[in-house]
Amino acid sequence: MGLRLGSALISTGAVGVVVLGWQRAGGGGFTAGPWPWWIAYGLFVVVLLRDARVPGRWGAEIWLLLLCSSAAAVYLLAARSSVTAVLLVTSASSAAFVLSVRATMAVTIAQIGVVALGQAAIAGAALSDVVTTTAMFGGFQLFGALMAITALRETRTRARLSEVNEELRTAQALLRGSAQVGERLRISRELHDLVGHQLTALALELEVAAHHTEGDAAEHVDRARRTAKDLLTDLRRAVSRLRTTPAEVPAAVGAMTAIAKPEVHLDIDDDLEFTDPDQAHALVRCMQEIVTNTVRHADADHLWITVTRTGGEVVISARDDGRGTTEVLPGNGITGMRERLTHLGGTLTTTSAPGQGFRLEARLPAS
Repeated sequence: MGLRLGSALISTGAVGVVVLGWQRAGGGGFTAGPWPWWIAYGLFVVVLLRDARVPGRWGAEIWLLLLCSSAAAVYLLAARSSVTAVLLVTSASSAAFVLSVRATMAVTIAQIGVVALGQAAIAGAALSDVVTTTAMFGGFQLFGALMAITALRETRTRARLSEVNEELRTAQALLRGSAQVGERLRISRELHDLVGHQLTALALELEVAAHHTEGDAAEHVDRARRTAKDLLTDLRRAVSRLRTTPAEVPAAVGAMTAIAKPEVHLDIDDDLEFTDPDQAHALVRCMQEIVTNTVRHADADHLWITVTRTGGEVVISARDDGRGTTEVLPGNGITGMRERLTHLGGTLTTTSAPGQGFRLEARLPAS
């Protein structure tokens, strides 16, 4: 916007300087005198500057209509000074940022007709001069419009590419976090199913052997039996830690939030523990959905996530500084979160408003 507006103001200022010099030199080519021309010129400048102050695309079509109308008036009120047609080039290129390609071409062709009309209205103008001037400034307008269309497409392509790259980086981070949790669960199952069963069988065999041995051998068998039971207890404790991931929940969530945009501000209790692996899994999945939805839909620069234990509940609070929405329409992600939490006795609430971002609060009974 800044570069486009700056170049437009430079060309507009140049037109004003040329016409002012032409007027001081005694130029009498104004169609209705100098004051109407300067009024139209001032209106064009005001409308052009207004472009930088209107947020988003509000009133864009009205703005463009005023710009094109004032540019045409500037030209028609001093058609003898063909340099005034430069403002039509500015309005033609500006149309590309407001209208579709087809509509931009229609506006440009209409303005070429304005140039032809102005030249034809000049008393004593030769047909060759009319054709030459119309072709020259018509070509300038077409060139300006096409360059603006190309620049706009390139900008949109770069923005989309950046968005896709950001989504890819987010997906990689989420996969790393999910892989960590999944690997821990797999290891815990393997330990429980293989080593745990073998130790249980060993403890039972030693229990039987303790009843069939005497003397020193019985003492050794009893020590081996107690050692096997201690190992089985330690194994079960280790498997429980792997499945519930008490200290590793922050680490897994941290891996998911290690993305470039939005910048994630994570505040999670280090001593957060779950004795139920389903609850730990639900927490990680909820965090994954929060990050994914923010990247895809919020257009936010920052995401704040807080996970705390309040009374008998674990509370996940998330908010972003994105564009927000007038109505939250739950998609598959939010619906899945709500179903998962409801199944575990939890709740999910969401709020949003235009320009105020998106807020989410999930509550899960602490096990």
